[in-house]
Amino acid sequence: MLAVSANGQYTDAECWVGTGVGQSLNKTWSWSLQWENRWTQGASWHEQGLVDAALEYRVNKHWDLNMQWRFSERQQLDGGYAARRRIALRAIGSWKVGQGKWTARLMTTEDWNAHPLFSGSRPEGQATPLMPTVRSRVGYGHRLNDWLDAEVSWEVFHRQGGRWSERWQASLGAELSKRWDVEVSYLWGNEWLEPDPWRSHVLRIQTSFALRKADQPFKRIPPARVYARGKRASMSGTCSECVADQIRITEVHAQGEPADYIEVQNASDAACSLAGWRITDDLTEVGWELPGGCLAPGSVVLGYENGRGGFPFGLSASGEVLFLLDPEGNVKRQIQVFPTLDNRAQGRTETGDWSFVEPSPGRVNTSN
Repeated sequence: MLAVSANGQYTDAECWVGTGVGQSLNKTWSWSLQWENRWTQGASWHEQGLVDAALEYRVNKHWDLNMQWRFSERQQLDGGYAARRRIALRAIGSWKVGQGKWTARLMTTEDWNAHPLFSGSRPEGQATPLMPTVRSRVGYGHRLNDWLDAEVSWEVFHRQGGRWSERWQASLGAELSKRWDVEVSYLWGNEWLEPDPWRSHVLRIQTSFALRKADQPFKRIPPARVYARGKRASMSGTCSECVADQIRITEVHAQGEPADYIEVQNASDAACSLAGWRITDDLTEVGWELPGGCLAPGSVVLGYENGRGGFPFGLSASGEVLFLLDPEGNVKRQIQVFPTLDNRAQGRTETGDWSFVEPSPGRVNTSN
């Protein structure tokens, strides 16, 4: 219920429930669509329903640019609904630290209805000031286990007319499947510099579903497999742990078919176990944990992005560095992946150099 304190400070209890869907179009562009209903006054009054449509561009490893359009219907005192439109521009940053991640967001919004571009001209001589709302947010999220995340954030709002407010948020998110997530949040809002500030407590429940990448809508991504002399093989028997001199990355492809792939070879003349070895493009992430069976001499493990037993990260078409780590977490090798050229793979040539090669997943290019 809506509570009013003696000193004029209003406190409201709200409930927001929403669901959304998103999709990566390629390595730089993605889109999302979210629907949400909001109730106020102790969750007894349906304040509004809204739909957010967003287009996002991946600038680099840390920053995204996002444009969002909001279409909402807000309930009036007479029970009817009034349309409201909003456009928002957002810069979103993230930095991984261990099992956690820092995030930052700078956002500016403008109501369409108040702007002459969408609402028509104003009477002659009457100015149409552009006074967008500016929002700044910083947050920290931490991975609790394989499927559960926790995050806290603080956001500051500067609205038209010089009004200031803040919002604190604590969230718990669960990964129900590879593509389906659910998040439950508590938000506390507070106005600043107001004689009768409005304060709010919000329970927010959101679900989201990620569609398969647009450029791979019907392709089945193979699981990680072992090959010996270009033919399917297996990892069996008992053997000692691999050492650095036995393992090497022999081929990578940032535009492979049906997905990005990495090929790893036992380059020695003795079988060894890959248990504990891993490959990553970010030393703060676990990356790809290589299979733990015995890999025969000359055999290779071929893993695909997001394939079963494969690696969870994408290979950048603009180039990046891959790290090979031993079971103790020490970097034993690093490979500079060049920017993609003519859809060719990169790997060891017959002379042992790292260069562009014709794609040959499961078949090593070098005889060394």
